Amino acid sequence: MQRLRSRQSTGSLALLLVCVFLLQGCLQTTRINTDPPGAQITLNGAPIGETPVYYNTRAGIPKTYFLEIEKRGCKKVETKLESAYRADISLGLLIPGIVPYFFSARLEDDYKYSLLPTGAKSKC
Repeated sequence: MQRLRSRQSTGSLALLLVCVFLLQGCLQTTRINTDPPGAQITLNGAPIGETPVYYNTRAGIPKTYFLEIEKRGCKKVETKLESAYRADISLGLLIPGIVPYFFSARLEDDYKYSLLPTGAKSKC
């Protein structure tokens, strides 16, 4: 009976460690910054704040995010951010098996945009 409990707890511990290992890279923080700072950021149609702003997402399959940057006196910036597989982080996951690699797509850690004035005499 004691042996059975020991095996069950060892199996549970192993399963817990595998889950922690596979999920450790899932949460990601990306910073979006502008020059000059203080621009309003909208990601996929939802406002997320004023630059510099930090956005939390989960790594996984590749995704496309639509980014809008607006500041009074500056030209509006509309662009896409695309998460991609990153070998630097994923290589550690490849050692125990290939499957975790396909859930490791991430955004870059930092994005910076330089805003341009809307006119020759206007300031951002």
